[in-house]
Amino acid sequence: MTAAERKVTTLGNRKREVILRAAESEFEKYGYSGTRMQNIADIAGVPKANVHYYFANKQALYDAVLSNVVALWNQALQPIDVSDDPAEVLDQYVRSKVEFTRLYPAATRIFALELLNGGQHLNKQLDKEIRKWTRNRARELEHWIKQGRILPVDPYHLIFMIWSSTQHFAESETQVKSIYRRQSLVKNDYQRLADSLSTMVMRICGLEQRK
Repeated sequence: MTAAERKVTTLGNRKREVILRAAESEFEKYGYSGTRMQNIADIAGVPKANVHYYFANKQALYDAVLSNVVALWNQALQPIDVSDDPAEVLDQYVRSKVEFTRLYPAATRIFALELLNGGQHLNKQLDKEIRKWTRNRARELEHWIKQGRILPVDPYHLIFMIWSSTQHFAESETQVKSIYRRQSLVKNDYQRLADSLSTMVMRICGLEQRK
């Protein structure tokens, strides 16, 4: 089991996880407005009452889907200590983000679509947490820049680039499969993506490639 998979299993019990996965499938297909709680219950193989036991209503379930994937993304880059090795931290962040995208492609796409649609159903508290996390990590990257430990790049742009590139296989899966002439992407495809992206980030930041 990978480190990313171990983190996933700690986020809730199995039944709650099954409901969340069913919800991801429905929200991705039908959007927030078109999704029905009964359909989620049917896909999860549980009574509708069980869904409401864990999630009071559709908004609460939608919040949970988005919060789940954002929590995993944020765990991938914890507060940076001044003694941390920039190459090790950034390499691990890229690899964790790619792995979470592989494990949660539907949730990744739902989050992207929510933002493209103006974030009208995005929980305000979650939005606030994302902004706070990003500001804090950008400040920490700025410390590395001032110390001369990474090249002077805009820390926000570096974070944005890592987000977009690590999530690309999920957000543009149809296009990627078409270019690769594949019916589906496999774990090795994600491994190669992580290797390539890590190399790019290391070069952008003027760091030695991790072995």
